[in-house]
Amino acid sequence: MNVICTGVHTPGSTPSPGGGGTGGGGGGGGGDQVCQWNGVPMACHDPVYGWFSSSNGCYYRTTSPQPAADDPVWGGHKPSEGAIYDVTCAYSDGTFGAPQPAFFAQAPAAPPPMNPGTKAQEIWDALTFPFPAPGVAPEGTPVVGVPVWFWLKNATTLNPVTVTEGAISVTVTPKLESVEWDLGDGGPAVVCAGPNAGGTPYEAKYGAAKSPTCGHVFTAGSGGRQGGTFTGTVTTRWRGYVTVTGSNQKVDPKDMSLSTDLKLRVGEVQVLN
Repeated sequence: MNVICTGVHTPGSTPSPGGGGTGGGGGGGGGDQVCQWNGVPMACHDPVYGWFSSSNGCYYRTTSPQPAADDPVWGGHKPSEGAIYDVTCAYSDGTFGAPQPAFFAQAPAAPPPMNPGTKAQEIWDALTFPFPAPGVAPEGTPVVGVPVWFWLKNATTLNPVTVTEGAISVTVTPKLESVEWDLGDGGPAVVCAGPNAGGTPYEAKYGAAKSPTCGHVFTAGSGGRQGGTFTGTVTTRWRGYVTVTGSNQKVDPKDMSLSTDLKLRVGEVQVLN
């Protein structure tokens, strides 16, 4: 079984046109930017209605697809002269009317500057993290008292991702912080962290030596457990470090954990006199 556990992310709420709600402010960990209309906070961007203009209380979104060139909505203008926008405006009671098409030679409401926290979360959510594929040596049945090596067969390095909008750049650098081996033998989990968190693949030349990066020595066999095996999990913990340039906003790191089941059969050496 594979399990994904993401870090807690609580973005600011976005007011829904028609509902007149309030939006939360952008914090260090993300959130939507907030504009104002008649003293009421409004999200500067709504995923459905587009960008908000604090000058008149309307959201603007480029109509897609654009109407045909002979559509009356162009009002005699040519598509080369501008574009049609869906305009959704607030009433005095805070509710919103239905979107209305209108021609503008230039975008009527310029997008606000990038929100680094929101952009960092978007980058993080778009990354693909591999589920842990555990490697264990010796293969077959490890033995009590003999060093066991642990490593990730699919250990990988994810490259930093940078997005630039205007003068602001956001870079998210993902790093494998640690690998936790819950062996199911009743003892504490083995946690391998740092630059060698993924462990060292075993090779025959190492013989019976201990792993230099990630290993364990069992003190009891699994014969008394159901099915004769220890049942545990391997969990990788990733952290995304965020760097922002062009803005003084600080963004908290992002976290992601992925787990895979682990079954180990550990034998005991029988000594004959």
